[in-house]
Amino acid sequence: NATNVFMVEDGVLLTPTADACLPGITRETVLVLAKELGIETVVKNISLAEFHAADEVFTSGTMGELTPVTMIDGRTIGNGKVGEVTLQLQESYSTVPDRPGWTTELPPFD
Repeated sequence: NATNVFMVEDGVLLTPTADACLPGITRETVLVLAKELGIETVVKNISLAEFHAADEVFTSGTMGELTPVTMIDGRTIGNGKVGEVTLQLQESYSTVPDRPGWTTELPPFD
């Protein structure tokens, strides 16, 4: 299971460029959902120091969906609690299976 990482700084969602991470389906879904929610997104190279200083951090992946990160290297991220942007995106992500055109039904296995 590959994982992508996101951070929030002053309400802006940031994630590393695809040369520094897997350009996966879940990552792209998060970026689309953020746009729908009116959350500004930036894709750029991000240093570890920037993640340490972020207001929020979360990871995304097929199995883990959107998982909040409240500590990195023993350092508390933001206020140490799940942030508002992360919560908004988790809620929106949970609706994806019910959205027309966002899922593919598999035929029954015999």
